[in-house]
Amino acid sequence: MVVERRALQGDPLSLTRTTPRAVDKSTPGILGSVDFTLLFVTLALSGFGIFAVYIADVDQGRELATSQGMGFIAGVLGAIPLAIINYRFWQRHLRWIYIGVVLMLVAVILTGAAAGGAQRWIDIGPVKVQPSEFAKLGIVVVLAGYLADRHVGDGLVFLKSMAILALPAFLVFVQPDLGTALVFAAIFVIMTFTAGARLWQLALLGLGAVIAGAVAVKFKVLEDYQMDRLTVFFDPENSGDVGYQVQQSQTAIGSGGLTGKTVDATTLSNLGFLPENHTDFIFSNLGERLGFVGCGILLVLFFILIWRVLHIATISRDRFGVLLAVGVATIFLFHVFVNVGMTMGIMPVTGIPLPFISYGRSSLVVSLISLGLLQSVAMRARSEAARHQFL
Repeated sequence: MVVERRALQGDPLSLTRTTPRAVDKSTPGILGSVDFTLLFVTLALSGFGIFAVYIADVDQGRELATSQGMGFIAGVLGAIPLAIINYRFWQRHLRWIYIGVVLMLVAVILTGAAAGGAQRWIDIGPVKVQPSEFAKLGIVVVLAGYLADRHVGDGLVFLKSMAILALPAFLVFVQPDLGTALVFAAIFVIMTFTAGARLWQLALLGLGAVIAGAVAVKFKVLEDYQMDRLTVFFDPENSGDVGYQVQQSQTAIGSGGLTGKTVDATTLSNLGFLPENHTDFIFSNLGERLGFVGCGILLVLFFILIWRVLHIATISRDRFGVLLAVGVATIFLFHVFVNVGMTMGIMPVTGIPLPFISYGRSSLVVSLISLGLLQSVAMRARSEAARHQFL
């Protein structure tokens, strides 16, 4: 009787509790579940990028840094609502996201602004937007949503997922933007592998890519400068202007030594020998100015970023969240690996920017909103796990 009375009264000593536990006081709220490590490394990389752009160009450093700072503000304003909104909301609107991606890329071809021999930007008032950057995140969301509820080991599902990617990748390729098209390919391979694609499917895909590449070379589908960019790491001395760029990049990185030449020193960039010193080859500029130590710190920040993104994949409560995190991690990893590798002459020169660091507001905005979306995954995963534990 004593035990029953205590139970009815919700006594904490009773063995049989009939009063429901106060979950709201025991579980963290959504905002309390923010991945602060990811947040801090995002802010650190953003600050590093604004600083890198500022010191990259002596004449326009302040102007470029101000523009990059505006991109940071726009990215944060976009990331906050993406973090607050439940990421599963986007899974219910995959068709519209895909249509939006395709329409943006078609608009580039029809009305885009050309620069550097490529038509990749749309003028929106005083601002130039690069839709292919936004398309990468859009395709990650669409593929994640499609694969989350399907068995990708099934041949038909695998082919349909290839078809989803094929149209946007083709529209990017004809801009021409070979680098971003390769990013799409990396996204597809890693996401389908994570979703359970069979090895023979990926092997056949790789064989098809090799055959397509051979046909493209034989029938000169690629422009001469694109071929030079792809083969420069085999023979940089005989690859024209692209080979010259790589050689100057290697010289800049090597001359930086352990601690660099300091920010105010005369560098190859100042003298005009290092091309694209604030975009494609900004890592070379940093290597000369900040040396091995500065570049090492930057690479450690990237390591922490990708580690936290993959950590979110491990704690996600559903396949959609897992695939979102894996897709975003693939984008960052591919960009960092290829961009840093090309500045050292060990990867093709594809024009892929270094996330957060290379000048470009579209790239910075997409990087920030991507991580805002992943914060939503992390926040829901932790909040739901804690709620399940206390219920």
